[in-house]
Amino acid sequence: MTLGPLRGTYVLAGDTGIDRLVSGVNVMEVPDIEPYIKPGELLLTTAYPVRERPERLVDLLRLLHSRGLAALAIKPLRYLDRLPAQFADLADELAFPVLVVPGDTSFNDVIAAVLAVVLAEHDAEPAHDEVIRERLTGIALAGGGLEEIARTLAGALDRTVQVVADDALVLGGVPQASNPGRSPAPGGTSTGRWEFPVTVAGVRRGHVLVGGHDEPTLAQRRLVRQACFAAGMHIAQALASLELDRRLRVVFLEELVTATGLDSDALAQRARLFGWDLTGTQTVVLAACTTAPPERALQTAARRALGPRAVAWLRGTQVVAIAPAQTRAEEPFRQALERAGGGATVVASGSPAPALTALPGSHATAQEVLRIAGVTHRETARYADLGFERLVLSLPDDRLRDFVEDQVGPLLRHDAQVDGDLCRTLEVFLGLGNAAEAARRLFVHYNTMKHRLQRIGDLLGADLHDPRTRTALALALEAHRLVGPPP
Repeated sequence: MTLGPLRGTYVLAGDTGIDRLVSGVNVMEVPDIEPYIKPGELLLTTAYPVRERPERLVDLLRLLHSRGLAALAIKPLRYLDRLPAQFADLADELAFPVLVVPGDTSFNDVIAAVLAVVLAEHDAEPAHDEVIRERLTGIALAGGGLEEIARTLAGALDRTVQVVADDALVLGGVPQASNPGRSPAPGGTSTGRWEFPVTVAGVRRGHVLVGGHDEPTLAQRRLVRQACFAAGMHIAQALASLELDRRLRVVFLEELVTATGLDSDALAQRARLFGWDLTGTQTVVLAACTTAPPERALQTAARRALGPRAVAWLRGTQVVAIAPAQTRAEEPFRQALERAGGGATVVASGSPAPALTALPGSHATAQEVLRIAGVTHRETARYADLGFERLVLSLPDDRLRDFVEDQVGPLLRHDAQVDGDLCRTLEVFLGLGNAAEAARRLFVHYNTMKHRLQRIGDLLGADLHDPRTRTALALALEAHRLVGPPP
């Protein structure tokens, strides 16, 4: 629009698309222009083919947009009294620029001026372009970094160049930018910065920043796109290396907590190669999450809750961690995982492992503790706190159910038939050892409590004053809670 033949032209609609590149120019003055238009063209028209049905411009606009045209320039007042009402709205919706040129504009002059710019922006030395493209590709294939790509592109463009990886994990822990390459042209700093995305498998992973006084030409943009491709190859290689390293780490960690008969010194050496300090007494911690937290958030949660030496990994939606044995870290870890996106989480820790070869045992006990936590509706559980539960669950289920039936079977059936709460009454009474305190805890009158205890004694044929009887009944109620009713 700064060209002489287009002076006085203005954007009628679709101004959010004015950054489209123009690679050619065409004229529509016949009804069947559709087969001849090409992507990237600026289409000039007086709208003569639709003069009798101006509403066709709306459908035509959709077609031109779908064909990838750069813009439509109309000299409307010669053959059209008006433009369709929805025409401008559609152009805005499609971000398709519609230009209105003055009535005295010569299409021949416009064509000559636009083509002059397009041709001038092609590099006069195509062989030079090819050399640069091959060099950029070679850098990526040879494992060269983003700095080398930036230097090569800066030298070819004679502009400042930065290549930035967006993901901090890709290239070493902090967002990485290349050196800025060549300094700005003499006379001051660059007046513009043009950003070009670097994508890997359709996902943005970085960007190339090109400086300079003037917008990059088409030829320069082609080199920038090649640099973006080379940077994408480099980042893809880094991502693949990270993924391979992650898989190798997980394989080793799974072997560490599940395999037996391994050599302790060899395990310690391999752990050091991965950068882990697993000396001293360790504990396996398991967390059952409803959703898998992101990898980076998981590692942050593990280090903050379990200590900087903790190692954690995902097993589906379950988190496995190896951490120095410590006191009461389960609840902080549970909260950290929920904040990290794990959803509702249950955390269980296994037995201490004084050596790496003892980690499979710690893992097995952590699995047992996690199962007990699920049965008893706990959010956190520790191996050391569940001695009774582990003892009960070490027996076969059928023997436990026989014991439950012998001790409290009639009471369970009574509550099921009349929707009663005698089992709850007995549990509270046995836990407190005092009928008056149990009545207050259950919010019932003391006489009601005495009546319930009498009814319990009659149903079970038991003396609730006998210590051995009370112990057996308490064990039976806890066993019933752990194993549940018969399948």
